[in-house]
Amino acid sequence: MTRAFTLLEILVALVLLSLLIAVAVPAAGALSGAELRSQSGMLTGAVRDTYARTALIGRSARLVMDLEQDAWWIEEAPTVARLHAGKQSADRDGKAKLDPLDERIEDIDADTDDEKELAKLELLSPPPFKPVEGEDGQPHKLPADVHFKSIWAEHLDDKQSAGQVALYFFPGGFTEEALITLTDDEQGERTLTLVVSSLTGEVDVVDEEPRVPELVED
Repeated sequence: MTRAFTLLEILVALVLLSLLIAVAVPAAGALSGAELRSQSGMLTGAVRDTYARTALIGRSARLVMDLEQDAWWIEEAPTVARLHAGKQSADRDGKAKLDPLDERIEDIDADTDDEKELAKLELLSPPPFKPVEGEDGQPHKLPADVHFKSIWAEHLDDKQSAGQVALYFFPGGFTEEALITLTDDEQGERTLTLVVSSLTGEVDVVDEEPRVPELVED
């Protein structure tokens, strides 16, 4: 004959289940938090290494971050890069894009024979950045539970949350001031932000989302 559970046994089982859930949920949260800190550390190292390398090679470099794919990699230019004049903003779809075309050369054909137009193209076209050789030039995919929440750098008019964003580095020891925010939950409530110093390349990691600083226009 099948024995039925008593009310007391059911209550004891529910209490034990509640205790197991109470222990498991914080443990899972701690694990996710550890992954978030680990990825912040890797990006911090990438910023510092790129800052140091750029100062030595005499060419511009950039850390490209893809907010759609949650990935990042390093690219270099054959010369010193010139940033687009004015602050860049997202496109009509709300996505940031790399290397927007300067409006002063939008109507010039690439195969033009006009010397003045050729000079403008040479001066105002963005340099051809290419991924660096080796592992740093390959996309580094963030773990499934870690995402870019928002990114801001000095050449942007505001924080960007979609598309591709680059942090630029220049010879002589200079980068852009930047805020790179990562999260490991769908609501984006738990975050770590990399605060990049333009003059030293140093990175402070804070557990908040700082506001975009008010910079003095050149």
